[in-house]
This record gives sequence, C-alpha cells and structure tokens, in this order.
Amino acid sequence: MKRKHTQSLIAISLLSATLLISGCGSSSSNDATAVTTGQFVDNYVANVDYSCADGSHGITDVNGSFNCKTLPVTFTIGGLKLGTITTMPKDRQVFPQDLFDLNRSDVNNSAVVAMAQFLQSCDDDANAQNGIHIKASLKTTFQDTNITFNADDVDAYAADAHIELIHKDEAIKHLQHTVEFVEDLDKSEVPNHVKETLFSPVSTLTQDAKNTLSYMGNEERLAHDVYTELYQYHLQNDKEAIKQLENITKAETTHIQTVQALVNKYDLNISSFTNIDLTPLDNEDATVAQMPIGKYDIQSIQDLHDSLIAKGEQSKQDALEVGCMVEVTDITDLTKDIATAQESNASDVVSAFEFLRQGSYSHYWAFDKGLKNMGVEDGCCVLGTEYCHPEYPQNAKGNAQNDKENAKGNAQNDKENAKSNAQNDKENAKSNAQNDKENAKSNAQEQRDENKSAHQNEQKNRS
Repeated sequence: MKRKHTQSLIAISLLSATLLISGCGSSSSNDATAVTTGQFVDNYVANVDYSCADGSHGITDVNGSFNCKTLPVTFTIGGLKLGTITTMPKDRQVFPQDLFDLNRSDVNNSAVVAMAQFLQSCDDDANAQNGIHIKASLKTTFQDTNITFNADDVDAYAADAHIELIHKDEAIKHLQHTVEFVEDLDKSEVPNHVKETLFSPVSTLTQDAKNTLSYMGNEERLAHDVYTELYQYHLQNDKEAIKQLENITKAETTHIQTVQALVNKYDLNISSFTNIDLTPLDNEDATVAQMPIGKYDIQSIQDLHDSLIAKGEQSKQDALEVGCMVEVTDITDLTKDIATAQESNASDVVSAFEFLRQGSYSHYWAFDKGLKNMGVEDGCCVLGTEYCHPEYPQNAKGNAQNDKENAKGNAQNDKENAKSNAQNDKENAKSNAQNDKENAKSNAQEQRDENKSAHQNEQKNRS
C-alpha cells in the first residue's frame, strides 16, 4: 500500500473544489450565477452544515459536496464552527492544514490532529473508510453553542457529544496517507473526470473485485511493456519507428497510474490478492519507470507477454497485429471486470475501468488503421474472428487523432527511409570513388611495372 500505511480509521477534511461556470447567455467568469462546487472530505464528511458569503446555505451530501456562489464558506455542526475557507489553494483542495493556514506537511500540528480525531469520532458507523456521516444527535448537542473549534477543547467536545476520540497516532497515520494519495494522484496523468470518481467513499469490495485490480494492473503493464519493447526492437534492428507503438505506450502509462490509484485508495497490498502465483512484485509505490519491464507476478500474464514479444519481433505487420491482440484482450477482460465491480456497487472502480476500456477501443482502431495504411486491407481482422471487432465504438475525434498520428508516423517513416537511402547513396558513391581511385592507382602501378620491364628487356637486347 502507499508508503505501506496500515488501514486505519481517521477523519481528515479535504475540500476538493472546482469552479463551474454556468449562466444564461453569458460566459463571463464574473457571471452572477457562477457556482463554486466543492467537497468536504476524507472519505467524505456528510451532514455538515455550511453557509456561504452570498447568504446561501445547505448540508454536505454523501460525497461531502457543497455549492456556493460566493466564498468564504463556513462549516459547522450545530453551533460548533469547524472552519472557514476564504480562498482556494492553487490545487483547489483544502486539507485541515489549509483550514488552519498551515503547510500540508504539518500533519503533526495539534489543531490538525484534533480536527481529524473529532470528525472521525463523530461518524455514525465508526468506519471512516466508507465515508464520514456526522451523527444527527451531534447537531442537537451543539445547537445552542456559538463557538469555534479549538484543539485544546476537543476532549470537552467529545464528552458533551458522548463519543470516544480515536487515538492521535491513527489520526496522523491516516492523514499522512491521504495527503500522499491526493497529491500523487494530482501529479499523475490520470484525467480529471477519473480523478473526481476516485475522490469518493470506498465501497466494500468482494475478493473477486480486489483480484481484478491485481490482474488489470499486470495487464496494463503488459501493454505498456510489449509496445515499448517492440518499438525499440524494430527501431534498432530494422531502423523503422512504429509510431503507433510509441504513441500508445504513453497512454498506457496513464492506464497503469489509474489502476495504481485504485489500489492505493482501497489500501490494498500483496496480501490482499489471491490471484498472484509468481514472486510478488512490490509496485504499489513505484513509478512506471521503476517497474521491471517484462516481469509480472501472475503466470498467465507472463506467458502472454513472452508469446506476444516472440510474434511481434518477426515484422512490422506482426508488431501491429500484436497491438490488436493486446487491446482485444484488454477489452474482453475489462468488460468482465466492470460487471464484477458493479456487483460491489464500486462506482469508482466501474468509472475507472470504463475509462480504460474506452482507451482500448481507440488503441484498437489505431492499430487497425496502421495495418491498413501498410496495405493489410482487413486491418485487425486479418487475425481472424477472435480479433475482428467492427462493433467496437469509434470516436470521431479519436479516429481523426489516430489518422493524424498515423499520417505523422508514415511521414516520419518516409523521412527516415529517405534519409537512410540518401546515406546509402552517399556511402555507395564514396565507396565507388574509393574503388575508382584504388583501381586507377593499381593501373598506374601496373603501367609503371610494364614500362620498367620493357626498359629492362630493351637494355638486355642491346647488351
């Protein structure tokens, strides 16, 4: 798991905010209908009252969401003021540290820890992993008060509310984990709409659902590795850059990060999976560049990798056909995995897997186009019915991008071939000139030898 933190129960407040602009006939950012939408979360704080500077107010929902036209916004439980946000940080996410105007690294600050302890302890089912829902009775407890949260008084708040505070060490551990998870995800190339689904309460995953994360993590790495290895092989041995492989490898990096984020969100590690049958690979904290290329901890993935490399090294056409094979395999497995995630009501896993599948659709058509561009009329269908899928959705924008990338790849190949031919012509011309020079030199030497021999014979005859 991320930084090997153990699963712990603790609350932190995270405000993941985005500025959504809407209005009638106006696109101005100063529109009176502009709404700031955010989330008060760490596995999301629901049933917290909030009030905005514009006079609007409400209660955070199951995802910790709130809406204001104007900041600042103040969060309260009854008459207990938790904190006020006046401006958004650059990343538009507010942690307890931000509420107290502290650095994100200040996880040991007494005010931050006390806030985390208090919110988690107010959860109605004592399980912060599935979201924090503030007990309704606490609003009654604090309704006649008018105080601002103070770390020194957290024990008194707990006594008034008849709750037991969780231990400080648990608060610090979970807060550190969440800071790292959010910041790592923010730095990743995972698209924003997928990130939004990951900033949500966890679901209770079945063992089968957990195993899909392990298997898909290996499978997305396989795609990345196979494309990387085949691209390098043909570039070095055939002096040919297969651009589809190079371009799609970059997308596979994002796919790996997406699965990795799910594993980290659910605090899973090697012991969480039952489908690992080779030496476990400790990739939970690794960057894609740090992961061992061509090595997996599931035998079927390892065998598939080795067979695909053997085929793909035979020719450019084989390499593109391997791309078709990988993407069909991905799509088939993801469709099954989405159904498994739906059984656990894991909407975040479903959304992430749907994103991966949509990417595989686009990649399939990129490889299909690449084959057709080189004269293989049937494209991926040349492999037979198993890999022939005209029913796969085609995104017009994606296809246009594929055409652009293929055209770019072909132009680059033509350029490199022309350069190679020119170099060959230059070397041949140089070689021919050298041969002519050596031949001329040899002929001159032979002529001199003949003249010398004739002269010697003439001298001998005179004698």
